[in-house]
Amino acid sequence: MARPCMPGIGGNPFVLVGLIAVAATAGCSTGHADAVRRPPSPEATRDLIVQRGRFEDRFVLTGQLVAVSAVNLVVPQIPSWQTTIRWLEEEGTVVKTGQKVVEFDTASFAQDLGEKQLAFEQGKSDLEQAEAERTGRRAEMEWAVAQKSIALDKAKIAAEIPAEYVRGKEYQEHQLALARATTALEKAREDLVAFEASSAETVRQKQIALEKTRRELGAAGQAIDGMVMRAPRDGILVVAEHPWQGRKLQLGDSVWVGLPVVSLPDLRVMKVEAKLSDVDDGRIAVGLPVTCVLDAYPERTYTGKIAEITPVAQEEAGRSLRRAYNVRVTLDASDAERMRPGMSVKVEARPAALADVLLAPRAGLDFSGPGPRARLVSGRLVDVTLGSCNRNACIVERGVDDGTRLTAGG
Repeated sequence: MARPCMPGIGGNPFVLVGLIAVAATAGCSTGHADAVRRPPSPEATRDLIVQRGRFEDRFVLTGQLVAVSAVNLVVPQIPSWQTTIRWLEEEGTVVKTGQKVVEFDTASFAQDLGEKQLAFEQGKSDLEQAEAERTGRRAEMEWAVAQKSIALDKAKIAAEIPAEYVRGKEYQEHQLALARATTALEKAREDLVAFEASSAETVRQKQIALEKTRRELGAAGQAIDGMVMRAPRDGILVVAEHPWQGRKLQLGDSVWVGLPVVSLPDLRVMKVEAKLSDVDDGRIAVGLPVTCVLDAYPERTYTGKIAEITPVAQEEAGRSLRRAYNVRVTLDASDAERMRPGMSVKVEARPAALADVLLAPRAGLDFSGPGPRARLVSGRLVDVTLGSCNRNACIVERGVDDGTRLTAGG
């Protein structure tokens, strides 16, 4: 009796077994896909429950090391009040006392120095000429006084001759000559006194002008000498920040009198300056203990506390929409061997823990809308008001009650 067979199989039992295996595999794959598409079971969401507990937060800032005290080298007094940096030592260089660290451009007032030197020489020449003229003129006027005095003596002798020994007319002429000689001598003496006063004033004015040009020349000379700044002591050189461009000063930058250009910090006492974004206002407070880690030495930690937070947030850069508070952190101990100004620092602050507060798992919250919402197991979204959040949970102020079950997002 012939055995039945499937069309196209040709009575081969191995082909039949293969078809059965393929059908079984297809059925198992379909069943697995259906299991993935099923909604999560209540057991899968049992941990997403709003409940009371202890809230601990951890907040991280980034900042840089800054020396508490330093010797600042500023732009000296110069006639033009502004100059440019012509040469600048590289930041971080270990410099010795007297070593050149900055050189400014002198071309802006080198010509002015020559003009002041010429004005000083001219003023000195004018003073010498005024004094010489005064001496010569005084001698001439003193000679004139002496001549007038001699003429007066002669007139007196002639006027003392009795009238009976001379003609009647001559006696009157002698008396008139005596009066004229007396007047001439008085006038010559008055002219000498007036000349002494006027010539003394002229000389004094020339002396004042010369002293003024001398001071200007001295200031210009000091400015030229001050165009090369040298290290007052041994130390590590730190280049100052540009006042408004958010970078270090560099060659060609314009600087003005009194602006710090470089500094030699005291490495024995350091602090940390960090930025707190305005959106995180209230997350930290003055006096909060912190732990600092240098990016260059991640295996070492340094303790400290927040010493100051500026009351007003400022733009982080020119015309930036981001604003931040300046935060100053004092360190309990510095490390002069490893710490250098400008090193990047991670500051970790742990605010005081809050006990018995209502907490909602972050996985059960939806932050995609205009405000936070809780995702209930029923699928409904409920508006909630949240307080502080950490990476696991948020404090719930209102919106859901203790024991409310939430579900994670898709």
